[in-house]
Amino acid sequence: MKRKETFDASAFVPKLKKKKENKIKEEPESGAAKPPGKPDKKSKFSKPSKPPSKFDKKGPKYESNTEESTEKPDWKVIKKERKELRAKRKSKKLENIYDISIEGKKIDEQMRRKDCPPEERTELCQKLFKLFEGNLVKLVFTHDISRVIQILIKYSSAEMLATVAAELKPSFLNMIQSKYARNCIKKFFKYGNDQIRSDIFAACEGHVVQLMSHSVAAPIMDYILYKKNKKDKNKKCWASEQVRSTFKQEFYGNMYRTSKDSSVKCLSDVFAKAPDMKSATLSAVKMNVTKILSKNPNCLLIHSVLAEYLTICEVNDRAELIGTLKESVVELLATKDGAKVAMICMWHATAKERKAMLKVMKEQIKEIATSEYGYLFLLAMLDSVDDTVLVKKIFVPEFLSHLQEIVASEHGKKVVLYLVARRDTHYFHPALISILSEGDNNLTSKKSPDIREKELLEAVIEPMLESIAGDVNSWLADGPVMLVTHAVLKAASGNEKLVDAWNAIADFLVNEESTLKHEEADIKAVEHPALHLVLKKLIVADKERVEREETSFGDLLVQKMSSDVIKRWVEYNRACFLIVLLLENERETVVRELKGKLKDLVKEIKSKKHKGADVLLKKIK
Repeated sequence: MKRKETFDASAFVPKLKKKKENKIKEEPESGAAKPPGKPDKKSKFSKPSKPPSKFDKKGPKYESNTEESTEKPDWKVIKKERKELRAKRKSKKLENIYDISIEGKKIDEQMRRKDCPPEERTELCQKLFKLFEGNLVKLVFTHDISRVIQILIKYSSAEMLATVAAELKPSFLNMIQSKYARNCIKKFFKYGNDQIRSDIFAACEGHVVQLMSHSVAAPIMDYILYKKNKKDKNKKCWASEQVRSTFKQEFYGNMYRTSKDSSVKCLSDVFAKAPDMKSATLSAVKMNVTKILSKNPNCLLIHSVLAEYLTICEVNDRAELIGTLKESVVELLATKDGAKVAMICMWHATAKERKAMLKVMKEQIKEIATSEYGYLFLLAMLDSVDDTVLVKKIFVPEFLSHLQEIVASEHGKKVVLYLVARRDTHYFHPALISILSEGDNNLTSKKSPDIREKELLEAVIEPMLESIAGDVNSWLADGPVMLVTHAVLKAASGNEKLVDAWNAIADFLVNEESTLKHEEADIKAVEHPALHLVLKKLIVADKERVEREETSFGDLLVQKMSSDVIKRWVEYNRACFLIVLLLENERETVVRELKGKLKDLVKEIKSKKHKGADVLLKKIK
């Protein structure tokens, strides 16, 4: 039923006009004289009244509720119309390839099915290749079809893949910078051949700094330069050292964007033959590095450039970069070069900057200590930070709260060893000591290294001994961990908590059920070769303790060695040698006590055929 509307002139008069009219005095009748000096109200400057806007809800259309206004919209119809509109717009945008993309997605769905037979998938791949051939450049930059092209790259034959790469080759540079097409670059590296990879590297030349500062392209550059090829037996990266050094050259100045020099492997090579170029080269590197750090400080290639630059640049330039990097040191620890940069920052930073670095890494101490390169940064920190009170406040509590996990880690145990045996060549390779010694001459650290080492040791030694006493099984879990355990016990000489740790180890040894893993088999603890070596060192060191009239490890162990324990031990070769060591190094009272327990077992010892039994028998006599 149609609504019958009446014309209401008052609805078209603005409210403001009405208010003004109320204030206007009555006009004189027509023909009457107007007061002098007063112009006519309807001047040529007065604005004409405007019709009501369609959005004005005070008009006559909204004066009453009608059936039309109370009807609920049909959302299914609206959604359908919107979907059709989107499809129409997309088809207009893609021009003549819209139908191709729709067909391609249908084939893609079939190829992705896990139950799709290999023969059928091959046929579908060929069909998809023929469908897309000639239109790949238009399709690869779309969010949905780029996924279809990834499937095409994955399942294509070598010939088809070469054709796809050849068609997309002019667009490689743009693809690296595309949010969607960049994933096709990954697939080319994973499933392509060396020629395709070489073409992609060639497309990047001359644009490396630009790509590294691009938020989308930078992760792809890291991928193609540092990702390891799983198909390679040696697990080498796709990019060779030559490719990486070629890319680095573009940071050294614009002259290397168009022409490369195979003799330039690092920054110092640039001005080795031409010293006059040093200032200009360092300025170019600083400009390029600063540009990238402001946008994307996590680029792996930039870590290598930074490591070279910070070892050569002027002190002021280095200080400026350290101020920029102090909040990003944790991100740098992902690579070897990045760890070197972080170490240089820690060595040469001011006390305030070092404090900022400690605060940044506070919540990630465990992850840093157990990472492949992160532990080096912690060693540099222990070497250089004079404020040991700050280290005890920020680093030590977090470190000790994850002590068991850190000790069990291949790299974490080196941090523990550095705290109890700093730069001891028994535990650290001379090459590592040489790297750490590079920071010894920094201008910020004033405290003596020996004093710093002593203060840090006092903070950690007792908690470590308590940990050994409370969970001895973890501290004797395997050979490398046992080595750390011995270093802790050795460093704790004279500490009251040392006896508790010794008692825990002695209880573990005399326990009949104590076993350890060796060559994928469980063996008795006293027969484990690594534990035998640790015990040997402990007992040999007892000789000096006896001379100083201190409690020794042997004193505690012999007290726990009952006749039943000794009877079990003589069954094993290494256990017999352990008893021999006790007889040779302990005080006379302990030796007499032990010999008294052995007298009743002479016949059993004679019956054993291993070498340890023969040596023990001679010692008893």
